[in-house]
Amino acid sequence: MVMAEDQSESLLAEISAKLDMLLAIMKIAFSDTIESAKERAFARSEIKKAIYDLCDGKTTVDEIAREVKKDAAYVRVYLSTLEGEGLVVKKKGNIYESVV
Repeated sequence: MVMAEDQSESLLAEISAKLDMLLAIMKIAFSDTIESAKERAFARSEIKKAIYDLCDGKTTVDEIAREVKKDAAYVRVYLSTLEGEGLVVKKKGNIYESVV
């Protein structure tokens, strides 16, 4: 049973590494499009950009809220919008990470 778990973990690590490589390639290939999308997304909202910049995959929603001096519910609305725009993904718990 332990052997199967080790193999599963190894396979997941390999898949994760390949996905990271694919993401890096896509970022290079679509860098102009990505930057245009970010400019449009942040054109009218400095707070939205500040929240996006704090989405590092480690900082919780509550920590982001404290940093930008807003209520956590307020921050979640922006995070939901950023997620819908494909600029961040929700990780486990209340943690978000920018993808581009």
